[in-house]
Amino acid sequence: MYDRGALDAEQDELNSFYYQHYYYYRRGYDDSRRQQRGGSRRSYRPLLVAVVLAAVALFGGLWLFRSFEAPEAMPTTAAGPTAALAVVPTRTPAPTRVPTAVPTPAQALDIGARARIVNLNGSPLRARETPGLSKVVGRIPEGSEVTLRDGPVEAEGYRWWRVEAEGVTGWVAERSPEGVVFLEPVP
Repeated sequence: MYDRGALDAEQDELNSFYYQHYYYYRRGYDDSRRQQRGGSRRSYRPLLVAVVLAAVALFGGLWLFRSFEAPEAMPTTAAGPTAALAVVPTRTPAPTRVPTAVPTPAQALDIGARARIVNLNGSPLRARETPGLSKVVGRIPEGSEVTLRDGPVEAEGYRWWRVEAEGVTGWVAERSPEGVVFLEPVP
């Protein structure tokens, strides 16, 4: 197959089926074509080495040029040149931490306190007949303020408060099982 590939390359007749399916045909064809073009594959290694050396020389020269810049002129007075003062680098002291005021805990929910319905993405909060996932007796819009009348009661994985708001009285969840707060204390 190698010889057939080389012969087809010399005659400039590529058999695409053989070229795709037979390794030695492809190898003979490619080798023959390279010889016709005047040699093997070109090597770019010498060019790459030359580029790298030029870059090193350029950056090395720039570094040397920066390190040998002309010194600044000495200040002069009417009496003549003055002695230059040596500048000694000093260490900058680390910043000291100033204690901040400890934040006061947020106002807690308590019976008789006011709370706001939050974090429902525009949906209303369902008020239920009893603590737990019981019958829904009303819906309180997000942003409404409610008065806490009883609670908290733990039931079915939630903490429940009995609230009054806009003609609705029922038990609502303080937060979701994932920790999303529904009742936020109002100062």
